[in-house]
Amino acid sequence: MRISRLYFENQLKLGENIHLPTYASHYLSHVLRLRIDDVIHLFNETDGEFLTRITLVKKGEVAVIVEKLIVGPPDAASQPKLAIHLGLGLSRGDRMDFAVQKSTELGASQITPLYTEHGEVRLKADRVEKKLQHWRKIAISASEQSGRLDIPVINAPCTVDVWQQTLTADLSLMLDPSGEGFLTDHSNKMPINQISLLIGPEGGFSEKEIAFARSHDFSVVNLGPRILRTETAPVAALAILQNLYGDMG
Repeated sequence: MRISRLYFENQLKLGENIHLPTYASHYLSHVLRLRIDDVIHLFNETDGEFLTRITLVKKGEVAVIVEKLIVGPPDAASQPKLAIHLGLGLSRGDRMDFAVQKSTELGASQITPLYTEHGEVRLKADRVEKKLQHWRKIAISASEQSGRLDIPVINAPCTVDVWQQTLTADLSLMLDPSGEGFLTDHSNKMPINQISLLIGPEGGFSEKEIAFARSHDFSVVNLGPRILRTETAPVAALAILQNLYGDMG
């Protein structure tokens, strides 16, 4: 049986007894129905991944002892080859949730939801923090499932021009059906360690936004003859970029 992985944001240290948070305790005891002496892996981006053994299951409370280091903390040599900062137009319903989940699985290092001219979603100020917490939970779950040690940074929503001011990248790409080339046309540009990837909402980008991107050294490219949904485009683009420059090729 596959051993469960759980993200634990506090320090992990060999020999330490840890009482897990309520949500993790409930999941392990009521959903997975684990018992004393069962093992789970706990991990975070600072300390690495550890094998732990359950020592207590009692009224929704679960405690473990940290027994063995499985994967050490990241260092310069083990860091991902490619850092991708995804700027994605905010979309309705569960489309953004899907995009966050799959982008995490495919190795995005940062995700910034964007307010765009054709986008219909605008978050009220009192909803932003709740949404960020929601997306972070999705990213944590995706990291647990996919074997990542780190959790991508989920930034607060902003406009394209504000997002652009935060970027440092070797390659900046905007996906749009009007793009004059393909995503793969840039495969000869090496080395590439950081990529800014800009993808629009359901309604696409305005001409003003496309012109803005071009004026700030973004290459406007497409993914071929088919127009992909806003939640599908990141999956296709990130897989291609990881194959070209990252750890999937």
